[in-house]
Amino acid sequence: QVQYVAMDMWRPYKDAVEAIMPHATIVIDKFHVVRMANDAMERVRKSCRESLTPKQRHGLMHDRFVMLKREHDLSDQEALLLSGWIKNYPELGLAYRLKEDFFKIYDAKSKADALARFAAWDRAVTHEVRDAFSDLIKAWRNWQPYILAYFDHPVTNAYT
Repeated sequence: QVQYVAMDMWRPYKDAVEAIMPHATIVIDKFHVVRMANDAMERVRKSCRESLTPKQRHGLMHDRFVMLKREHDLSDQEALLLSGWIKNYPELGLAYRLKEDFFKIYDAKSKADALARFAAWDRAVTHEVRDAFSDLIKAWRNWQPYILAYFDHPVTNAYT
């Protein structure tokens, strides 16, 4: 008997699992959730392009992978690149910090801790970047029980 089903946030999947395997616990795959934080980071990065020269735009496009990389994985050179962008474009710094802090929600040891971390994170999302993160916030609210199920049953679709 199937006990857990890891999936992305698509209602037809959820409906099918509930119909066919009503006793299975649905767990939203964390990689689909945190990807939305990276997507928000990308939206902020792209919104910053408007005020840049063509050369700066090219640099921002070239350095986008640094902004998507986890802070603890940055090389010294990448950290320096990132700090330059953040210094000159504070909105990028805010979005990067929010992205990193969202990823840290998954370091929580319990649902209650994850919920508290999300609440603190949500309060930190200022109006300057709220639109960029709105899809993530909406998804969390709409799928919260299934996202939080991960903290009791840490299953994913990732290759093991």
